[in-house]
Amino acid sequence: MNRLSTITSLGTAALFAAVLLAGCAPLPSGGDEPGEPTTPPTVTVTAPAPEPEVVPDFGFTFFHEATLGSTWEEMSDQLNYPVIGMSQCPYYGPVWQTEAAFTGAFFDPDGLTDGATFFYSMEAFIETNDYPRNAENVGVGSTVASVLAAYPTAVESDYTDLGAGDLKLITVDDPSSSSKYVFAYYPGNTRISLLQWGPGAGSQWSHLCGGF
Repeated sequence: MNRLSTITSLGTAALFAAVLLAGCAPLPSGGDEPGEPTTPPTVTVTAPAPEPEVVPDFGFTFFHEATLGSTWEEMSDQLNYPVIGMSQCPYYGPVWQTEAAFTGAFFDPDGLTDGATFFYSMEAFIETNDYPRNAENVGVGSTVASVLAAYPTAVESDYTDLGAGDLKLITVDDPSSSSKYVFAYYPGNTRISLLQWGPGAGSQWSHLCGGF
């Protein structure tokens, strides 16, 4: 073999080796077959759990499950615990009470069977924010500013009660019934101290048991 042939043969061998190393040449006979295509893993997307529904503690016509116009017996069934008027005045009594808050129901003294005419919540003697809240997230303990912001058309007025003294009132009429909210606070204070709601709300703030 002459030198040119030797060089040509060496060059061809080197080229073939380069092609093999680059992976472009077909596999030799009897080699491993290419693997099956890999299936991508299934991705499961879990939707976030829905936010729990916020149920207000009271509205224009109810306190929890108890509704205005209900008798003591009916409210006991609605609340699933017994409620009754005080022994000395069966037309007024608590429907919910803790160390931090009180809410009562008031009836017409001459019309117990006609049902409650309003609910009444008042601030506790200890400092707390654990008071019932309505759908607008206001109630006893709320700031006067937050109540006025929640009800821009509310009517403000002054009231003097024989027992409770001078009060500032914020009245909000219910567009769907004869009921209303009446928020009360003392002049110079920035927080709501008393709250009544119902058709008979706002006419008397003290001595509900026994009268004046």
